Amino acid sequence: MNKKISVNLALAIAIIAMTVTFSVTMILSQQMFNKTVASVREKEIMYDNLAEIDRAVRNDYYGEINDETLYDMIATGYMAGIGDTNARYYTAAQYLEYLNIRTGAVVGVGVDVVKDSTTNYARVIRVYADSPAEEAGITRNWYITKIDGASVQSMSADRVASLLSGEAGTSVTLTALNVTAEEQTVTIQRRQYDTPSIEWQMLGSDGIGYVRIVNFVDSTNEELSEAIDEMKAGEGGLAALIVDVRNNTGGTLDNAVEVIDALCPVGPIASRLNSDDTKDLIATSDVNEIDVPVVVLTNGSTAAGAELLAASVRDFDKGRIVGTVTAGKGSIQCDPVRLSNGAAVSYTVGMLLTGKEESFNGTGVLPDVEIALKADEERNFYDLTPETDTQVIKAVETANALLNRAPSTSDESSSEPESTSASTSQSASTSTPETE
Repeated sequence: MNKKISVNLALAIAIIAMTVTFSVTMILSQQMFNKTVASVREKEIMYDNLAEIDRAVRNDYYGEINDETLYDMIATGYMAGIGDTNARYYTAAQYLEYLNIRTGAVVGVGVDVVKDSTTNYARVIRVYADSPAEEAGITRNWYITKIDGASVQSMSADRVASLLSGEAGTSVTLTALNVTAEEQTVTIQRRQYDTPSIEWQMLGSDGIGYVRIVNFVDSTNEELSEAIDEMKAGEGGLAALIVDVRNNTGGTLDNAVEVIDALCPVGPIASRLNSDDTKDLIATSDVNEIDVPVVVLTNGSTAAGAELLAASVRDFDKGRIVGTVTAGKGSIQCDPVRLSNGAAVSYTVGMLLTGKEESFNGTGVLPDVEIALKADEERNFYDLTPETDTQVIKAVETANALLNRAPSTSDESSSEPESTSASTSQSASTSTPETE
């Protein structure tokens, strides 16, 4: 027998439900309000303290204050203060440089340098085609001793690279020792030039192709595709590919994913682990892939997207990793967020996971074939050629083993590894973004 609920009882239940809902809503709203008020008060205290410092300094400071520089330093301090080692503040000029680098168009003189460990001079390791430096007659293995009259011996490589960059149309005077050790002084006008992100060649006549990816930028995948097409069309074709990402600090994650997609078969490439422990799939590979085995060369300065590339080649069973353990930079930074004054900020938004949802942050990616450069090779890293580079030679051996369907090389190692670190030369490139 069905019992009917009276209208009064139904009304009472509805009123109780509404009351409970209203009470819960009020409690949550009050909590949110209290939290917001507390947050606002904390911000007021912070801004008041900053204003108090500003008033005190401006009241009796002996020197002159450049407000633009002051703002940039305050913003830099904020990003440093959030506790994120990968967070960064870009001044308006630095953000513009970042955008230029990402598109492969850089403003400067057109060289990459490392600090020479013997002389502390800035050694030129690369001169870009059609750049102001090339037009001025500068070649690889020049040693820059002074920039605008200031000795470079006490400068870091990054500082040297910064001084060589600058606004288009401005000039810089370089004092340098040329390849015959003669001192020359040249004045160069900075302008825009293009920076390819890859270098490639065929190693002998056995169909082993070698590609060095300097950094991941917008043009990298297209450059790689063109290089592979040329290698395939050459005499003997392309049987296996060595991808060298030693000293590749990662560039832009989206661009690294494009390269991984081109090399690997269909499947997940990467996920993002969020602060609430949820995971979001952020990249997948389609069915198109390069139809040859791949060997990836790594070292201790292989980072971020370059580490993901190495891990993906192994996870997709596309090839092997040769070299030493990577840097372990497995976090994801957002693309720089542009501010109203033209500056920008970038910060960590999650942890990077491989297609198998594994993290390499803090641990790095282990090679399948571990082999380190010898001490003298470390010191003279930028003098090495594929024929004299121990790690490249091992990569060729590994590629040939894959082609011959030999047993897995995952248990091989160099007989006497002397180091698992990257080249010890302090280096800087005027064409390398510092994000991700």
